[in-house]
Amino acid sequence: MGKFDISPKVLSSIVEAHKRYWEDQKRDMYKYKRAYECRFWDNLNDPAQISIQTSDAYGYIESFISSLFTKNPGVVVKNGLKGTGDTKKAQALANDFLLKQRTPIEDASRLALIYPNAFVKMFPKADTSVYRRVDLTAVAPWHIIVDRDALRWEDARYVGHVYYMSLPEATARFGNKHFKGVEFQQYFDNYIDGDDEAQNDVDESANMFKYIEVCEFYDLHNEMLYFWSPQWGEDKFLDKSTIPFRDADNQPVIPIVPLYFNRLPDRPMVGYAAMSRIYDQIFEINMIRTFQANAVRKASRQYIVRKGILDEESMAQITSGVDGLFVEIDDDDLAGAIRPLPQNPTPPELEQYYRAVQDDKDKGSILAPFTRGESTRASATEIAALAAYTSTEVGRLARERDHVIEEVAKVYLAMISLYINEENLRDLIVIDGEPVVIKPDDLMENFYVYAVDAASTPISETVRKREFIQSVPLLQGLGVPQKTLIKELINTLGLPDYIYEETVAALDQQQAQMTNVSAADAAGVKVQPDSREAIQATAQAQAPIGPGNLGIPGRRSV
Repeated sequence: MGKFDISPKVLSSIVEAHKRYWEDQKRDMYKYKRAYECRFWDNLNDPAQISIQTSDAYGYIESFISSLFTKNPGVVVKNGLKGTGDTKKAQALANDFLLKQRTPIEDASRLALIYPNAFVKMFPKADTSVYRRVDLTAVAPWHIIVDRDALRWEDARYVGHVYYMSLPEATARFGNKHFKGVEFQQYFDNYIDGDDEAQNDVDESANMFKYIEVCEFYDLHNEMLYFWSPQWGEDKFLDKSTIPFRDADNQPVIPIVPLYFNRLPDRPMVGYAAMSRIYDQIFEINMIRTFQANAVRKASRQYIVRKGILDEESMAQITSGVDGLFVEIDDDDLAGAIRPLPQNPTPPELEQYYRAVQDDKDKGSILAPFTRGESTRASATEIAALAAYTSTEVGRLARERDHVIEEVAKVYLAMISLYINEENLRDLIVIDGEPVVIKPDDLMENFYVYAVDAASTPISETVRKREFIQSVPLLQGLGVPQKTLIKELINTLGLPDYIYEETVAALDQQQAQMTNVSAADAAGVKVQPDSREAIQATAQAQAPIGPGNLGIPGRRSV
């Protein structure tokens, strides 16, 4: 028995405290959400008031996402301390699962940048294949109950997930209990009067549109899993059992993985939103742009006319804007008959202030200007320094993302091993062209898992390609086969596979011709052993340096 017991009353108080905390944070979360969605201004009732909303917040967040972009999430699995399990089978299953989860992982990264943090939740689903019975989704931070007093995620005493379940699903999952169905409530619903998110035109009298609020609570001290709902009148749990998923040490595995890009030093489990760093600058930019837009509209051509000088017909002719128009008036003072209305010019300090605000916003970004698509006139040396700086900072964020990928792979293997063991399945899969059978013992190990797409930013990809091309002569000197180097070069440059096949065929043909010529020469001329060494030394000295030394037909080094 752990140090504390969880009762329905205790769990109810934990859920209420969780809701109060995020209710206090809702104002800031709503501001970040609206800024990212380019809906900075709330609904304005004055149609004469012009509001301008810039896309700076969206560009700030998406610049991180583009730098953290992963083509195909994957992992490399190594043996743990026990040395049990099959790393090839575990790696094949994990990568097959991660290959389909790029979008949820990217969504979780986006949530963790806009808000203080985010989570990835893995859940079972119905499928004919046992390896497809686990799915993944990104979860906003206000849906996950976190032990904010813990210093690390591994030290948390409990983890909970609050979500809505429709009445038919609740009846099928927990039995025919007397639930009091409620309306599905999103976090931001009814926060602002007239907000379109709160509008719902469906018939809520039908059971399919009635829900119960469920708290899925993991008690890590007692290793228990509880399900509780405030819509069930009885002071009981909907269901409770031991945590079903276990690792090789029989420790509980939670199907919830956190993603913190930034943490508060004194409270690591609270998190820190990247959007909060620049929100004040975003606010000022939208204010300045709105002021400028209204000032431009007011700078129209307006005139003051002496009363009685122009009749209605003459006034209509003037306002029509006809070119070369003559209007006759009965007044000797033409200068005093009509005068332009004076306008107050926009002060130059406003433009200076706008540039200062933009500079403050850019200072809050750790990305170099060229990663945001800005053209600079920096030297090659400065660009290289900026690239190294960007790779270092973005690499830290990429490490947090890779940690999520690694934990997802571990949790998936633990969940799948349970399903295989319970149903006693022995399905065949193909690994490296060979059919193999997956057994529970193959996955029961605390594997070391490493994400293979670490820091795959556009800049680091370019650096990696350049370094490989520059290392080709060294690899040749170490005896790496020519065909292996050609294949790796084509894969690195992202060229089609048929280029490799045609290149290898041409290379084989060229080598065959050289062999025939050498054989014919050898038949007529007998080369001494010392002469062979001299010929080889001369050929090596004349060999081109760089990628052209791969022997690709039609290519040569410069």
